[in-house]
Amino acid sequence: MTDVAFWLVPLLAVAAIAAGITALRFRRMAVRNAERSHVLERQVRMRDEETQHLVEQRLQALADAQWQGRRRQIPDLRHQALAGSDFADAHDSVLEMFSFASETAEQAAEGLLLAVARKLQGLANGQQLKINEMTERHDDSAFLEDLMQLDHTNAQILRRAVGMAVVCRAWPGRQHNATSLHDIVRGAIGRILDYKRVQIVRIEDTRAVTGRVVEPLVMTIAELLENATRSSHPQTPVQVHVQLTHTGLAFVIEDAGVGLNAAEQEKAVRLLKDESLGLAKLGDPPRFGLAACGALARRYGFTISIDTASAFGGVRAVVNLPRTLLTDPVKPTSAPTSAPAAVPPPRAEPAASEPAESEPAGSGADDGEAAEGEREAVPARPTTANGLPKRTRKQPAPSADHSEQPPPATKSAAPRSPGEAAASIGAFQRAGKAAADRLRPSTEGTPES
Repeated sequence: MTDVAFWLVPLLAVAAIAAGITALRFRRMAVRNAERSHVLERQVRMRDEETQHLVEQRLQALADAQWQGRRRQIPDLRHQALAGSDFADAHDSVLEMFSFASETAEQAAEGLLLAVARKLQGLANGQQLKINEMTERHDDSAFLEDLMQLDHTNAQILRRAVGMAVVCRAWPGRQHNATSLHDIVRGAIGRILDYKRVQIVRIEDTRAVTGRVVEPLVMTIAELLENATRSSHPQTPVQVHVQLTHTGLAFVIEDAGVGLNAAEQEKAVRLLKDESLGLAKLGDPPRFGLAACGALARRYGFTISIDTASAFGGVRAVVNLPRTLLTDPVKPTSAPTSAPAAVPPPRAEPAASEPAESEPAGSGADDGEAAEGEREAVPARPTTANGLPKRTRKQPAPSADHSEQPPPATKSAAPRSPGEAAASIGAFQRAGKAAADRLRPSTEGTPES
């Protein structure tokens, strides 16, 4: 019995020691597992928070930058401990894929809009040809008056279609010879709706604009004039003048509207200056006009500024033209009937403080004055250098014997019939119509039906 107790005590001691060691090891393993579990839980929580940060902050900032034009910096990782990990690289890949998808959608939208704009150009140019043909065929004054209204509306459709095409990185297309500053402004006035409110205050510079810049400059001034007339009271004038500058000259447009607040002015400047401006950044509804002006200014080397420094309390828009885009004055030459010199589309005199009631796309001459002195409608008539019919004075046929016959008595002209008067009016309107075609939006790039 004593021997059993002698051996049992050491065995129990060894077993107790082994059990203690085993318990200690299990305890340490449990602590390590708890710590590892805590680390894993923290990593899972970090990744969940990082994914939420990706969706709510990083992707949203990227969407705002690409689709709404807001200048926001893309936030970095919320937990910098994940930087350089596969998880962070996967998030960066998501951002890159989102950006690529946005660019692809932008390009597709631009292609679609460009196709629509070119189609509109084709339809409007086809309608323009029909209007020209009808103007040549008909002499009824009332009918020609309606045709001139249609022609003016058609010119506005073309302006908007070309503006959309320019925003989609297309070119205006049409080329001109060097054109005087006055004809540039008159051509722009003829492309807006409320052209009668525009007053040309002062254009004293006799230089001309180089041919490659004529169409872009006319489009730009037309868009700025359209904005000025739309943002001011219908009874207030919009004034245009040319100001000499140290580097060239400036076209200054001032209205008496409500002006711009800080946010609106910032948006207008962004539309003019932002080179990466996409369709989604043009607002709702999209503002193609200012975006087209900015694109044309960057391409052709002139600058545009908009502020609230108008003398009338409204907005002042300034188009600065460097002297490199100017050339010598256009020398007046006798132009043939088939190629009249450029005259602006509207018949109204925009320089007058009270524009006359006239048609939007005629010759610019008063019909009553045109009719005065006309004795009969003739098929072919001499024209001036501007393509307008020239009034001729009838001379009596020379007598065979002046000594035997008394001088013919002065006889007043017989009153003309309505048909003859309409023919005279039609001749004047057709001549001015042909001369105005030089400053119309381009027909180049029109797709086939």
